[in-house]
Amino acid sequence: MKYLVVTSRGPFSHEKKGKNETIENNVGGVATALKMLLSKNGGTWVCWGSGSLDINYKSENFSNYVIKRIILNSTEKKKFYDEYSNGTLWPVFHYFRDRTTFYKDAFRYYLEVNRKFAREVIENIDDDTVIWIHDYQLAMLPGILRESNVKNKIIFTWHIPWVSPEFFSIIPESREIIKSISSSNYITFHIDNYRENFINSQRFLLGSSTPSRVYSIPLGIDTKFFSPKNAKKINNIKAKIIFSIDRLDYTKGLTLRVLAIEDLLTEHPELLKKFVYIMNVTPSRTTVSEYINMKKELEMSVGRVNGRFGTIDWRPIIYMYRKIRDKTLLSYYKSADVALITPLIDGLNLVSKEFVATTENGVLIISRFAGASKELSSAITVNPYNIKETANAIIKALSMDVNERNNMISKLKNTVVKRDIKWWYRRITALPR
Repeated sequence: MKYLVVTSRGPFSHEKKGKNETIENNVGGVATALKMLLSKNGGTWVCWGSGSLDINYKSENFSNYVIKRIILNSTEKKKFYDEYSNGTLWPVFHYFRDRTTFYKDAFRYYLEVNRKFAREVIENIDDDTVIWIHDYQLAMLPGILRESNVKNKIIFTWHIPWVSPEFFSIIPESREIIKSISSSNYITFHIDNYRENFINSQRFLLGSSTPSRVYSIPLGIDTKFFSPKNAKKINNIKAKIIFSIDRLDYTKGLTLRVLAIEDLLTEHPELLKKFVYIMNVTPSRTTVSEYINMKKELEMSVGRVNGRFGTIDWRPIIYMYRKIRDKTLLSYYKSADVALITPLIDGLNLVSKEFVATTENGVLIISRFAGASKELSSAITVNPYNIKETANAIIKALSMDVNERNNMISKLKNTVVKRDIKWWYRRITALPR
């Protein structure tokens, strides 16, 4: 059986760096899983060619599958991606009403770009091709395909949170969106709560629901790659290490995390020089004024805490704003005594699973609002809005003895290894026709 997968971003993009042409890989868990699936079964990957040189690679053949890229002009990119996908859908589906903007004509362009994807899909399917569509940027695609008389099996996987029916319905096009997604044969989410919210949204907006076709199947990671065997420890830091890595985004709770470190050191000065918090933030939407200001606010908070508590030979927070290589990330995971994963809300959060798989006896602190916390119930869970609770969780994690740490990580590893990336795509592709 062949598959055609559809994602907004592709597995990699072709970029121009100076006079050279480079390839930038998409290293996310979804991209890894889909590459495994297509390499094994063959098929087609339809995606947006977002790279500066992707226009030269609209069709790219590999040993067992082909990539087909959609090229967008600057207006389409702005309206479809910046405004509707990230200015309207993203904040609504993370409960950030105050950050939501309803732009003029944005949905019209969003719909037209989804039609572009549909035309490419239709050109590349046979009668028995399974179509697997991913995420909020392509919510109108299933409905467009059905309107075009496509009868193939369609699986739609939603990777971010699905909010309550009342909150979802503030989107003017909410009924069109859920009607389109509901035309898929199967719809999958990462946790039960989002599945239930979707079913309730169907009832709220459509008058009926399809619970037997909606599944909760959490995404896993590549545990062969994220393994202590592939990582080297950092040996030049004597203090205990707290580590986090996040994309710069208002959903991640980054400044609140810094405030928790400040509260901890204010209330417990005996912990000065006992730990260092390595905070890696990956650049995101670097030309958007909101994100530029967010970065400034975060860096001012980090500077204030380091200025208040730091000494000539120690500072509590080592802040890095950059992408890091996979080998470096593995080293941080293996070296960290504590991983501090506290988003305000997250569809899943694979960083928590990557840390669990790579560490030998580190402690995981995770937000109760991260989807992965439902699976990783043996970890220390916190309300990220509660600065004092997060500070106390850090103290608890730093003071746990070896037996407690080993017991916790053993339970977590069992879950992560059992529900790895292959388990995820096998569960979804096994859904009956």
